[in-house]
Amino acid sequence: MRNKKILYLFSDTGGGHRSAANALMKTVEEIMGDNAPQQEMIDAFASSSSNILISLLANMYAPVIKYFPFLWGALYHATNSNLSIIIIKKITNPFIAKKLQTLIKEKNPDIIVSVHPMMNHITAKAMREINHMVPLLTVVTDPVTFHRFWICPQADKIVLATEQAKALCREYGHNADNIEVMGLPIDPKFFKISSSRKELRRTMGIAADKFTVLFMGGGEGGGNIYEFIAELSKGSLDIQLIVVAGRNQFLQKKLEDNSSKFNFPMKVFGFTDEIADIMGASDLIITKAGPGTIIEAVSKSLPIILTSFLPGQEEGNVEYVLAMQLGDMVKDRKKIVTAVKNIMQPETYRRHISALQKENKPEAVYDIARLILDCNNK
Repeated sequence: MRNKKILYLFSDTGGGHRSAANALMKTVEEIMGDNAPQQEMIDAFASSSSNILISLLANMYAPVIKYFPFLWGALYHATNSNLSIIIIKKITNPFIAKKLQTLIKEKNPDIIVSVHPMMNHITAKAMREINHMVPLLTVVTDPVTFHRFWICPQADKIVLATEQAKALCREYGHNADNIEVMGLPIDPKFFKISSSRKELRRTMGIAADKFTVLFMGGGEGGGNIYEFIAELSKGSLDIQLIVVAGRNQFLQKKLEDNSSKFNFPMKVFGFTDEIADIMGASDLIITKAGPGTIIEAVSKSLPIILTSFLPGQEEGNVEYVLAMQLGDMVKDRKKIVTAVKNIMQPETYRRHISALQKENKPEAVYDIARLILDCNNK
């Protein structure tokens, strides 16, 4: 495989697309060692940044889901039909098709892996038009509910995370033999123990023996974290907090400046690539219903309290967490103290840990990486 090339197409429009591509690249390198193929990931929308419309649409995603999530939900459901997909393809294809064709010619990949829904149909069409027919794999990064745009019949393989996702695929009218249920790809480091929980806490400068609650709100630090922490501080809980504010520098400074107002010790991080160790140091995570964060928490046997979800694709994530008994959902911050107290009960905590261990799929990212490598041999 050393002289082969794998091209990953993604976009930084939420959903953990970049993280999934990075995880697969790292795993392919781990499996193949010195014989690893060349690998490259391309933000396909960014590569079309010379087009104002495509650039605008890509850049609108983050502010829309942060400030107007209901609008995103309405758009998601309004476009989730076969007719809408036909219309969207006709509108977007002229703006990105030529750029994508040029990209494929330039990179000359032996395998193309799409980890973004908007890349599947347009990539299949671009390959046909320039007669560059190589295996095309789609790795769906939403574990339960996902948009129809993910499903491209021309893809050689469509990788899904759960049986629930496969059932939804059938509802969408796609029941072909190119579907593989394997799990969600996350960085292999989440399955590897770097240090004990107590040692990780000591390294972070926090108490080694205190129940530790982790607050996260994705890379952008969303989800009313400060308000939830302020409410949690009203309870008489013997806990300490780790907070990951992500790129939200305002939140990070506000927490650091007001830490003395809370009745528990707190360690605050900004954007960091040490999430695996931070989760490893924690006993409970409170977060939004992002797919990657949920699966990462499962890998660390970390009970979950969800506080919000993005209408559309993340609705199923909430149902998944509740149905599998991986944790709880608390939208009203006034109920957060009760929810944390409940999970801290030994019997409840053991039940969640057992459920999390059953759902853990450490082999998923390796299985998907091997599938990618095998596609070039067929």
